[in-house]
Amino acid sequence: MDFTDLARLASGHAEARIVQAAVQLGVFEALADRPEDAAGVARRLETEPRATGLLLNALAALGLLEKTGQGFVPAPAARRYLVRGSPRYLGDMILFEASLWRCWENLADAVRSGLPARPPDMYQGDPAQTEIFIAAMDSLVRARGDAEIVADALDWSRIGELLDVGSGPATYPIYLCRRFPALRVTIFDLPGTMKITERYVRGSGLSERFSLIAGDYRSDDIPGTYDAVFLSNIVHGEGDEQNRRLFAKLSGCLRPGGLVIVKDHILDDDAIRPPVGAVFSILMLLTTASGRCYTFAEIRHWMEQAGLSGVRRVDLPPPLTSALVVATK
Repeated sequence: MDFTDLARLASGHAEARIVQAAVQLGVFEALADRPEDAAGVARRLETEPRATGLLLNALAALGLLEKTGQGFVPAPAARRYLVRGSPRYLGDMILFEASLWRCWENLADAVRSGLPARPPDMYQGDPAQTEIFIAAMDSLVRARGDAEIVADALDWSRIGELLDVGSGPATYPIYLCRRFPALRVTIFDLPGTMKITERYVRGSGLSERFSLIAGDYRSDDIPGTYDAVFLSNIVHGEGDEQNRRLFAKLSGCLRPGGLVIVKDHILDDDAIRPPVGAVFSILMLLTTASGRCYTFAEIRHWMEQAGLSGVRRVDLPPPLTSALVVATK
């Protein structure tokens, strides 16, 4: 690492906030139909013209806008990912990242105390925060193509009944149901989230293939028996002991030969690679009671303690930064 690399790391918040502010203001939608100069964008957004011009120039410098003689237009990546209405829209995830700004501001205090920077309530305390969080999860999976990649990574055709724990917007099981006509899905998630999950499932037109159960996997029984259990980005939100109990509970929900499928950031034994997992653990410090990213060996240990066997890791291709861990009862 040289000086330039270090300086870029230390000032990375500037670029992030420029992008977040642009999404919050609706800059990319304002330019989606036709080029506009700064004055025109300011009129459409009801912002101050000089400040708007500075923001547009910065976005052009970052490669998100193109500046022409007629004004500014979204660059191809921005048109694909940052214009609301695009099937790959990432903006809801960016808005969620913006909502975490105060958490990151208090990182030093969190390291001193070991305590999170916000209530570790899984965004259940305020319905507006729940909406932002669930929309972000849907936005990220759709924009990156996670569901398509996960569907190709395993043979889902032999799974008849799937339990998705902590499904959020149900983006994965909705896609899987479209790909695999025999699949039936039960979703188990927190009550505040389930109100939103129901809306996503209803909008998919696949409601007859879903059962929705509201509850807390930490304390509530999970009814039913299943061919597979899917856990996407769940274990990083919990501590070691809670995960051990969770896998024991889920093992009891499986038919013989059933699968537990974990999708998450899976760290190498040194806990620093892949870097995205090590960095994501800091977000867990800020937002959960005891969560972090885990190594394959740690997840395998919970699975084997729960009576599962044949534990294997399935790496997923870019742009995904996560992997699957699969075990059999």
